[in-house]
Amino acid sequence: MVAVLGRFLPRFMDKLMELTMYRTQHSDRPSKSKVDSALYHPGYGLHERGTNKGWMRRNSYYVKMSKYPLASAAIAAFVGAALWAAVSAKQKD
Repeated sequence: MVAVLGRFLPRFMDKLMELTMYRTQHSDRPSKSKVDSALYHPGYGLHERGTNKGWMRRNSYYVKMSKYPLASAAIAAFVGAALWAAVSAKQKD
């Protein structure tokens, strides 16, 4: 969805990303001192995990749909049939 919007509405997506994504990727706490940094000399660095304590999703519907493609197709077909039936019923009235 993000890729499609970025392709067809690039300026809108730039503004949307500026408003929403930056806050989710940076914390409010101050950075570590240069003494703890490993940029210029060996030190305590090379963390295996990041320090961002931001929002994380518990599960992904995309991954679930990828794991169970037949169930995903069945659900999509059911939703499509329900929408088709609803539109057909409105057109008859």
